[in-house]
Amino acid sequence: MIENLRKYTGLIIITFVILFISFFFLDTSSMRNAGSGQAILKIAGRTYNDKEFKILGESSMELASGLARSGDFGIYQFLMGLSTGATGQDDAPEKFFIGRMILREAKTEFGVFPGDEEISKYLRGLRAFTGPDGKFNAETYQNFISKYLGRLGLTEKDLRELASDVLASQKISAIVGSGLNVDRDAVAKNLALENQQISGDVARLAIAPFEEKINPTEEEIKTYWEGISDSFTTEPRRKFTYVTVTPNLPEEPKAEPDAPESIADATASEEAKKEAAKKKEEEKAKRAAEHATARRAKQMETDTLVDDFLFALEQQKGAGFEDLAKANGWQIVTSELFTRSSPPKDLDVNLRASSRGGKAVDQLFLITETSDPFSKISEAIAIGENQWIIARLDGEEKSRTKTYDEARADARAQLIEEKSAEALKTAANEAVTKIKTLLVAGKTFADAAKEAGVPDTKSFAAITSTYRPDEATEPKNLFEASKTIDPGSFADVILESDRAFILHVAKREVVKAADAATRIESEVTSTGNNNETIAFTSWMTARTEAAKVQQLYKR
Repeated sequence: MIENLRKYTGLIIITFVILFISFFFLDTSSMRNAGSGQAILKIAGRTYNDKEFKILGESSMELASGLARSGDFGIYQFLMGLSTGATGQDDAPEKFFIGRMILREAKTEFGVFPGDEEISKYLRGLRAFTGPDGKFNAETYQNFISKYLGRLGLTEKDLRELASDVLASQKISAIVGSGLNVDRDAVAKNLALENQQISGDVARLAIAPFEEKINPTEEEIKTYWEGISDSFTTEPRRKFTYVTVTPNLPEEPKAEPDAPESIADATASEEAKKEAAKKKEEEKAKRAAEHATARRAKQMETDTLVDDFLFALEQQKGAGFEDLAKANGWQIVTSELFTRSSPPKDLDVNLRASSRGGKAVDQLFLITETSDPFSKISEAIAIGENQWIIARLDGEEKSRTKTYDEARADARAQLIEEKSAEALKTAANEAVTKIKTLLVAGKTFADAAKEAGVPDTKSFAAITSTYRPDEATEPKNLFEASKTIDPGSFADVILESDRAFILHVAKREVVKAADAATRIESEVTSTGNNNETIAFTSWMTARTEAAKVQQLYKR
């Protein structure tokens, strides 16, 4: 809730007094670890509580994410490696915590314990703590320790422990991936393929003429539908009662019209004119500040009403939605059943300040109804500049398999699409056979293609791996499809959604780069690192499964 804490002002004051007195008798580290906490996870037979999860999981993950955003790829790899199996932002902290606890057990098993000097050296090399000259900046580091870590509930000790785990993960990754050797010759050959210049020709066939010729019978459509009827389903439909809450903000202050210049104004000294202009600007700034303060007050007033509304609904187990809304003077809207893809206009609006994007209707279709009546009430959904939507789920029509009549149009279109794609591929392969014969007879590619019934052709010359095809006339993967084809030969027919390409390679030439040796070594190192990452991820997945993780408390 946005403002629920204010309902317990007295309790909060007493709590703060107790905490204040406690500072005189306990150091901060003992306070952080005081109490047993709520048991939430069991990993490899050991139970962890919510306090451990907060420090070693959520807060540490936020710390690592901040360091990774500064440009430290090693910490990014650490985050990805330990968060194996995360499906989104909601479960990432838990996956990270589980991975970190498993890693800590492995540190003991492998005997990997980075020393203090190694940790200090690592921290001094992080980009987050370097100045404009790229060197370690002690002041930047101290500011980070004193200001940023405190907001996360962490200390410098936590930062050093995180660095220790990062270093350990790198060493363990090297150990578990040590058997994956990189074939230097294979790397060199692959780089040689990427450093080619390729010339050739393409011929294009459109799918439209084939689609026009296909007109399946009713029996064909029904037979096709019967084989895949389960794939044709309706969209779920939901019905809501909802309010859109908009703060009643004060109007922008109108600029006061300039008074006609008086004789006194005209004859005033330059100093007096400047003073008058300064006073005028100060008054304008004062009005703007007062307006901003009034807007904030109105916004806070609205936010409080929204919070009180939800708090009351929660206390009343979801009952009284309409009565509470009317008491606030809010307009109540009850929709008909609608799908997520075709919502009412006032629900088809973007979320406010959401890094994941999405619309209000997306949040409404995430509501999961349980035995608790309040589960039918949405959270306060932030939209627009300053508005809120709150909704109650009134009914739902689940997704179901469509009847033949409902699915017929989609089934017919899908059948035509599949048959036309098959016909297109067959025609393209037949054209390739004819073109090959005509090329042997001395025809040019363009003439041969035209004679084979594919007049739409185009030549390309000296394209490289950086070439960007003209998507109107060339296949999207032109270089990739060409790079391993011998000169004078054809690639497999390239099929796209609405066309097919016949690709003929005339010439391939490897261009030797001046830094070829350096690039090979760099690629060998990169491939080795990738192999280690893959091995570490697989190892972490296996260890997590073996740990038999149990969630003891649904947070």
